[in-house]
Amino acid sequence: MRLLLVHNILNDSASVSGVLREYVNMAREWRALGHTVDFLVARAAFSQLQQLAPGIRLICSDGFFNATAHLDQAWRYLPAYAWRCATAHFTRLPERYDLVYATGPFPAEVYPAHVIARRLRAKLVVKVQHVLGAQKQRVGLLNRMNLFGERLSARWVNRWADGIFCLSAPVAEDYRRLEESFGLHPLRPAVVGCGIELDHFETLPEEQKESDVVFLGRMHALKGVFDLPHVWQEVVRQRPGARLVVIGEGPHRARMEAMFREFGMQDSVTCTGAIGEERKNALLARARIGLSLSSEEGWGLAVNECLASGLPVVAYDLPVFRHVFPGLLETVPLGDRAAAARSLLAFLGDAPRRREHGERGRAFVQRYDHRTVARQEMALLEAVVQGTLSPR
Repeated sequence: MRLLLVHNILNDSASVSGVLREYVNMAREWRALGHTVDFLVARAAFSQLQQLAPGIRLICSDGFFNATAHLDQAWRYLPAYAWRCATAHFTRLPERYDLVYATGPFPAEVYPAHVIARRLRAKLVVKVQHVLGAQKQRVGLLNRMNLFGERLSARWVNRWADGIFCLSAPVAEDYRRLEESFGLHPLRPAVVGCGIELDHFETLPEEQKESDVVFLGRMHALKGVFDLPHVWQEVVRQRPGARLVVIGEGPHRARMEAMFREFGMQDSVTCTGAIGEERKNALLARARIGLSLSSEEGWGLAVNECLASGLPVVAYDLPVFRHVFPGLLETVPLGDRAAAARSLLAFLGDAPRRREHGERGRAFVQRYDHRTVARQEMALLEAVVQGTLSPR
């Protein structure tokens, strides 16, 4: 099969999201199975993809915009997204693809994917990672614009898509409610999972641990980066000398680091920014506990990677975590920073409990090996192309 993945939300040459890693892993496995898999992305994102998947064919949707120097000014992205929609009408394509895959339910991905699929008379599949409208934390002008875009693209998906995949059952339910909220007859999505390269993650004995807590994710308010300094302040107050490693890049990294300095904790925290997979995985293995403070997730790739590294994980209680990692996380109420700090401190004081939780989590996530997940999703894609799987 010949597939084109449209991933038009990439805006810079530094950030590597969990979604991007997911698609790179699947693309490599699909190519190994003999399929053609190309990416349509902005040129600013070429460096990440060339590093993660050397030799993969990249098609440019936008050769101008690069947000690397101003990640915290998301309003700048909007003209670039409009341009990427426009270029879908005339971009030269190296293949006559059988299927065009919008990797997210956003206008800048759904509309170009539809245009290209129509140009080639190919099938269109859209994946939904999470539903913005289901999250109460989405406030402010930019978020209102994002919510408007989600509702617009949901109408397009309902009208155009030959297949729709949701990342988990809770996401599928949220999407059904979204469609019903403005009178559409809901599509029937296929629920697919996420996979990681499990053999790239190792577990280390206690004597080789170098940090107490690791926080992995995009540096964005919705990932809890502004809660993190408050949580860590309480941990350090009760456990002086504790060490935190923060891995990731994003628009709110500078403000988060400023908060650590304001709280006088900069010496207890290492913020890595964007780093390569090998170093990231090594830092996970050398930590004692993983921490997630996300207020929304469609799956939880960062949590999955912590579990694969044999770490117990403290997280805000989200419905998707109960579905994807049942009984495996030490959860606290959403937004309860004091409870998160207490759970971290309890783990830090109990090495046998850390080890038991870590071993159980690592055993469980073996089911999420990327090769298994990629093959399962490819079977669904083939069914869409053959006409045996329809969302209607």
